[in-house]
Amino acid sequence: MKRKLLSTLLVLILVLFAGLSTAMAAAVPTSKEIEDTQRYQSDTLEIVIEQWCYKYNRTSLRFFVADVYMTRPDQMRTAFAGEEYSKNKAEATSAIAARHGAVLAINGDYYNYKDNYGLIIRNGILYRDKKSNCDQLLVFADGSFMAIPKGQYKEGTGQQYMDMGVVQCFSFGPLLVNEGQIVEMPSKYVISTKDTIREPRTAIGIVDNNHYIVLVADGRRDKWSDKGMTLQEMQEFFQQRGAKIAYNMDGGGSATMVLNGQRVNKTSGSRERNVSDIIYFVD
Repeated sequence: MKRKLLSTLLVLILVLFAGLSTAMAAAVPTSKEIEDTQRYQSDTLEIVIEQWCYKYNRTSLRFFVADVYMTRPDQMRTAFAGEEYSKNKAEATSAIAARHGAVLAINGDYYNYKDNYGLIIRNGILYRDKKSNCDQLLVFADGSFMAIPKGQYKEGTGQQYMDMGVVQCFSFGPLLVNEGQIVEMPSKYVISTKDTIREPRTAIGIVDNNHYIVLVADGRRDKWSDKGMTLQEMQEFFQQRGAKIAYNMDGGGSATMVLNGQRVNKTSGSRERNVSDIIYFVD
């Protein structure tokens, strides 16, 4: 009887490890390539957008990476749906971008999804200053980034950060890269951090003074970008591109990139999802 139980247990272990090995192998792309490149250049702004394709055994991942070079830090800005901080306002990324003459725009952190949490500063105005269950991303007037890891933000200190020169603060995450190093993912977060979870995603990173990288990954589209990107794949990509800090924004159906009024990526739905806010770049 014991011998039979041991044999059964051994078989189960072998099956488990075989499944694990298959899952791990499936997570490694069989090929990576840049399929297309778009460019925009003016006297003050240069944008290069690469369309990447990762091929797996039976699926594909397509994502768009924009290197943004500016001459002034104030060329990166944010805007609200309906032009106001609100729990209920939401518009398409492209609609908000059009009103502001954005050259490039991506969706933001959807601050009103978790309206009771976090520090929200936009364009130098403090809108919310509450405890947070998320990593925070601070943007200073000189264009530099600073991260506040989950659990380290003290409620009521937002004005102090503004006095230090903070003009934007986002509350979503998780933080992907900090000081050039991949950040260990928290096991519990407002979104899943498991390395098996693939979703459409949006993220932003900083490489150097006035040089940013924004990434939008498509997903939930069969034969185009079947499932999406893992947070861990984004971490590796940003680190390889030299990002000092990289931060995940709202994703899923919200993940959108717009260049000169035209949507660059294929959102997971048939049309853009309405969002509460955007990050955008101007001449």
